[in-house]
Amino acid sequence: MHESSEKKSAQTAKQSIFNSLNFLDQNNLDFKEKFDVLFHTIPDGVVLIRDGKIIYSNNALDKIIGYKIAETTNLDLKEVIAPHDLEFVLDRYRRRNAGEDVPSNYEIDLIHKNKNTFIPVALSVGLINSQSERLEFVIIRDLTEKMEIEARVIRESQLQKYFMDYLPDSIYFKDLESKFIKANNATLVKMGLKSFNELIGKTDFDIFHDGHAILAKKDEEEIIKNRTSIINKIEKEIWPDEKVTWASTTKVPLIDESNNVYGTFGITRDITKLKKTQDINDALFKISTAVTTLKNIDELYSTIHKTISELMRADNFYIAIYHSDTDNVSFPYFVDEVDEIPLERKAARGLTEYVLRTGTAHLINAERDLELRRIGETSLIGEATQIWLGVPLKVEENTIGVLVVQDYSNPLTYGEEEKEILIYVSEQIALAIDKKRNEEIVIRYSEELKESNASKDKFFSILAHDLKSPFHGLLGLSRMIVEEFDTLTNSEIKSYLLTIKESTESTYKLIENLLEWSRLESGKIKYDPALQNMFTIVEDTRILLNQVARLKNISIRNKLGHQSFIFGDDTMLQSLMQNLVSNAIKFTPNGGSIEVSETQYDNYIEYTVSDSGVGIKEVDLNKLFRIDLSFTTKGTQQEKGTGLGLALCKEIVQLHKGKISISSVLGEGTKVSFKLNKPQNF
Repeated sequence: MHESSEKKSAQTAKQSIFNSLNFLDQNNLDFKEKFDVLFHTIPDGVVLIRDGKIIYSNNALDKIIGYKIAETTNLDLKEVIAPHDLEFVLDRYRRRNAGEDVPSNYEIDLIHKNKNTFIPVALSVGLINSQSERLEFVIIRDLTEKMEIEARVIRESQLQKYFMDYLPDSIYFKDLESKFIKANNATLVKMGLKSFNELIGKTDFDIFHDGHAILAKKDEEEIIKNRTSIINKIEKEIWPDEKVTWASTTKVPLIDESNNVYGTFGITRDITKLKKTQDINDALFKISTAVTTLKNIDELYSTIHKTISELMRADNFYIAIYHSDTDNVSFPYFVDEVDEIPLERKAARGLTEYVLRTGTAHLINAERDLELRRIGETSLIGEATQIWLGVPLKVEENTIGVLVVQDYSNPLTYGEEEKEILIYVSEQIALAIDKKRNEEIVIRYSEELKESNASKDKFFSILAHDLKSPFHGLLGLSRMIVEEFDTLTNSEIKSYLLTIKESTESTYKLIENLLEWSRLESGKIKYDPALQNMFTIVEDTRILLNQVARLKNISIRNKLGHQSFIFGDDTMLQSLMQNLVSNAIKFTPNGGSIEVSETQYDNYIEYTVSDSGVGIKEVDLNKLFRIDLSFTTKGTQQEKGTGLGLALCKEIVQLHKGKISISSVLGEGTKVSFKLNKPQNF
């Protein structure tokens, strides 16, 4: 009975629709059947509403809210309209029935039959006025798929926004002229910009140094022309202030729906820290390898400079070495745009010594430099710089030197980052330098030892010959005197005895010098330095040898100051002066002159023994200090030498940590000079 009533109601509703379509023939059953089929097959839901209740619906409504057609008849709107939209729909229903002109299209949520789900739908409402009643005709379109698509679009948009806003990599879009058209926040932060308006329309030439911008533009032109991509290209980014950063960049062409390229898309990742870590590790490896592969320490210094230049700007670079035994600072490697290479000096109050004193790295700008000078920590040595960075070179907590980079014009060249890098690599550099220095000392000592042993072997061979030769004469002359004594005149005997006397004296002097030299070599003569007045030593020598000089009418002048003090061994210095002045007398002709003079320097005094003698051939000068050659010549009156005098002088000067040299002009005279250190704090 109930089912028959529902069918009757549905038929009545359909009849009302047909009645309202007055241009149709109501008796045309074929059309009615076709309309009924169409009514139930259209994808949108269709309902008729009378007095707030559904009186008819099609099959599509079942798919939307889950009710069968039979179940929707007389279904109240309150049961199918979501509570939050119900009042809104009923209000429009009442106003429409009251004759008001209200919108006929709107969106609401319907309640699914299971009561747990809201279905978003779009409504299109119309009025049907039949002959007997007033109905609402509603077309219902399921918006679930549309809402899902919109939600997905929103989610994707939000994801894209999140991707653009929070990804730390720089993301950007450029047009065909390589002008920026869009970018993310990371790009703005990287470029130091506050808003996108500051970036849009600009190119890399407005952001970077031309060196980087030219390469980037070339890449983008290639991408646009050939539709190629660049994947993870390592780029060196140079900024206007010459700061350098490193990036890994991927760029692809932007292609529109018509398959035309309209720009480029890029993602750039900052790999500066990674690159610098890699560069530092490479630098440490190069330095450690250089110690074993390079021939000498000068090549090591050059390699260190080149390696540091790969980590930072190092146009002005030097390595200072501290000598603890003398408290001196030397500069074995020095490259500078302004200053000349400094000479070795006593540790003073420069910035280099400031690092040595404190044992810590210092980054000093012009203002800090002035402050250090004001408080007396440093004084200006060389040209002032805008930024100066020095780090100590330490081996087992002992500071052996300082590594320095500086810039005379740009105060931003170095900062804390560069300071940390140099501190990190300084330990390896210090170890490399120390190891190479020790290697060279061992090699030099080994070579000197070989040379010394070879020289001594040669010397003793020559010495044996020189000692043997005079004895041949002595034996011959003495045998002749004994065997022919009765036939010799007194004059002949006296001549032979005089020859024996001279040969004996010469041999004695040779043995005396040999013994003194051997005692020096073996260390049996104790080196006992004390404060010595060289004026007194020279004066004692002058008095001692004055009688010999007078026989040749030679004047000896002591031109030293009365306060010419050095630290040395009195006995050795007496022997040194006696040998040099004695030599000068031997090679100075009658009426000549000899003088002993001095030249004062900051840390040492140079003494010179000059004569107006016959001079020495240039080819023979290098033979004079060599014991293996036993080089000797006769004096102006045929005085014989031992060949050991100058070799002995060299040993004495070297024992005093000095240097000896000789210069001569043939026919004009000879100068022998030696340098001795001044006593400290004197």
